[in-house]
Amino acid sequence: MRIGFMGLGQMGRRMVRRLPAADTWVWNRTREAEAVLKRDGYSPVDDLTSAVADSDVVFTMLRDHEAVRAVGQQGLFAGLGPRATWVDLSTGSPEAAESFQALAASQGASFVAAPVLGTLGPAAQGTLTVLAGGAPEVVARVRSWLDQFGTVHNVGTVKQALAAKLMVNTVLAYYMEAVSEVMVLADGEELPRHVIVDLLQASSVAAPVLRGKAGRLIEGRYEDPDFPIDLLAKDLDLMVAEARRVGIDLPGVAAMCGMTRIAASSGVHSGWDMAGVGEVLAKPRA
Repeated sequence: MRIGFMGLGQMGRRMVRRLPAADTWVWNRTREAEAVLKRDGYSPVDDLTSAVADSDVVFTMLRDHEAVRAVGQQGLFAGLGPRATWVDLSTGSPEAAESFQALAASQGASFVAAPVLGTLGPAAQGTLTVLAGGAPEVVARVRSWLDQFGTVHNVGTVKQALAAKLMVNTVLAYYMEAVSEVMVLADGEELPRHVIVDLLQASSVAAPVLRGKAGRLIEGRYEDPDFPIDLLAKDLDLMVAEARRVGIDLPGVAAMCGMTRIAASSGVHSGWDMAGVGEVLAKPRA
């Protein structure tokens, strides 16, 4: 079994370590991440087309589908053939996922869309939620590898897998915006943040993401993000566009998207973790 993994950003460099180094080659648009993985037994490649053509399964984990297309033009697309199953772990538009599936099929290859839920810790621990979309027999073919990343849910078509990911992240945006604005109000009331966080965790609105973000919220520490605000804004943009594509108006999501875009363009705060999205809006800092 020959495996390829393209995209060694914050998530990708953690996820690839769930795969066997001896069987896995890696590729990244910048080479520093490759060098680190090479020391751990993974094999960087220069000729992406040849590497893909010689592989049984290839993964892409990139910022969005525009980045996937860019990597495609650098050799991924040319290398796809009957041997390969391409699994895209990226979060982009449902329409783009369908186009990738059609491209792969035109060259005899198979395609699975498998966007993931979770951030850096779960990526390293193999406890992500994987939303697998595609033909059932193709998903089954790569299931053992997807299991290495976390709990796999068979969502339906490749389009439906991406739509489901955007829906979950939309709810996440509402939740974190509300919680982080509440932290600002707690400051105004001179009520310790940890008291409110503890109350939220003991209430009916408790959620795993709140446990994960509790330290950031209590300390007001949003630098060195697990999930940057600008990526949350990107996903909301995609959600609004997808709703419009299918003829649905979602005014609340559009409003949330606009607010998140403002937070994402707020200078030094644009690189904050999404746990601080409401705090950027409610109390901009100099």
